[in-house]
Amino acid sequence: MASIMLITGFFLIALYLVALAAMAFGFHKLQRRIAAPAAPLPDAALPSVAIIISARNEQDNLPGLLRALNRLDYPGEKLEICIIDDRSQDRSREILRRAQAENPCITVLHIDDLIPDTAPKKRAISMGIAATRGEIILLTDADCTPPPTWVRAMAAHYRDRRTVMVPGYSSYRFDHPAPALVRGMLALEYFTHSALAAASTPLYHPITACGCNLSYRRSTWEQVGGFGELNQWISGDDDLFVHKVAQRYPGRFSYAFSAEARVPQAAPKTFRQFWNQRIRYASKSRQYQPGLIAGLVAVYFVNVFVFWGSLSFALSPQLAAGAGIAWVLKAAGEWLFLRRVTRACGEGHLLRWFLPAQLVHPLYVIVFGCLGLFARFQWKEDNYEKKTKPELTYS
Repeated sequence: MASIMLITGFFLIALYLVALAAMAFGFHKLQRRIAAPAAPLPDAALPSVAIIISARNEQDNLPGLLRALNRLDYPGEKLEICIIDDRSQDRSREILRRAQAENPCITVLHIDDLIPDTAPKKRAISMGIAATRGEIILLTDADCTPPPTWVRAMAAHYRDRRTVMVPGYSSYRFDHPAPALVRGMLALEYFTHSALAAASTPLYHPITACGCNLSYRRSTWEQVGGFGELNQWISGDDDLFVHKVAQRYPGRFSYAFSAEARVPQAAPKTFRQFWNQRIRYASKSRQYQPGLIAGLVAVYFVNVFVFWGSLSFALSPQLAAGAGIAWVLKAAGEWLFLRRVTRACGEGHLLRWFLPAQLVHPLYVIVFGCLGLFARFQWKEDNYEKKTKPELTYS
C-alpha cells in the first residue's frame, strides 16, 4: 500500500513540477510581449473607459476609494465612473450622494432587492455596464485604492486590437494591525493568485483573475452575452467570466502587472472574514472546465500526499521519507517560479515569508479545497449554502 502511494505521489509531483515549468515559460512569454513600453497615447487617441464598482455597506472603505478615483489621471470626457449601491444599510448611500454631486464623472445606481437565480454582484455589474458607454469596461471593488496611473496603464494594453481582456495585479493593503508574519504570509498567498493569472495568460487560457482589477472591451461583453448562465453562481464575476471569454477568444489576452496598473485591496480584517472569503473563492471551482478541474484535483492530492505522508512516520517510515522528499521538490519548484515573478513585479520582499507559508500551505489547500465544496459561507452579510449551487438563505 505504501509503495502504491509513493508511486502515485511522485507521479503527481512530477506533473506538478511540469505545470510550474509551463507557468514559468508562460510568464517569460508575457514579459517578452510587453517588455518594450510604447510611447504614451495622446489624450485624443485614448479609448473611452467605464469604471464599474459594486458596493454594499462600504461606509468605511468608500472615502478612500473616492479619493483615489478623484485623482485618476485620465481625460474627464472619456471617463465614466458608475458605482452601484447594492442594498447598503449603512451610510454608503449618503457618501455616494455627496460624491456624485462633487465629481461629474460619477454616476450612482441603487439596488434595493434581490431577484431569483441572479447573484447580487453580477446583477450590479450588469446594471453598471448597461448604464455606461465606455469602450473599455474596468472593474474594481469598493475596498480598493487604485493609483492615479491605473486607467491609463490598463487602457494601454488595448493598443493591440486583438486584445479582448486584460486582468491586472492587485496587492493586499493592511489597514488594521496584524503580526508581521500574518501580513507577510497573507500577502504572499494573495500574490500567488496574481502570479498564476499572469503566467497563464499567454498560454491561451488564463487560470484565474481578480475582480478588483479586471478589464475587457464592451464589444467582448456583448459578443459573449454578458454573464449569461453564470448569473446563478454567487461568485465568479472574475475568473468564471474570464474562462467564458477564453473559450471564444483563446490567446487574445494581456496582463497588467506594472506598478502603474497595480490596485491595492484591503486585506481581510478578521480571521472570520478570511475564512469566509477563502471558502467563497473555492466554492466556484466545480464550475471550471473539466481540464482545469482535473488539474486542481491533482494539485489537491499532491498536498494530501505531502501532508499526510509526512505525518505517517510511525506507520511507514518509507512513506514519510518519500513525502518529505516530495515536499522539498514541491517547495523548490514553487520557489523558482515565485522568485521570477516577484522580481519582475518588484515584490521580491514577499519571499522572506515563503518558508513559513510553505509549512502550512498543504493543510491550507486540503481544508479550503474541501470546505469550498460543502461548507456555507457569509459574504456581505448574506449567508450562502453550498448545495448544487451556492444558495442565498437570508432572512
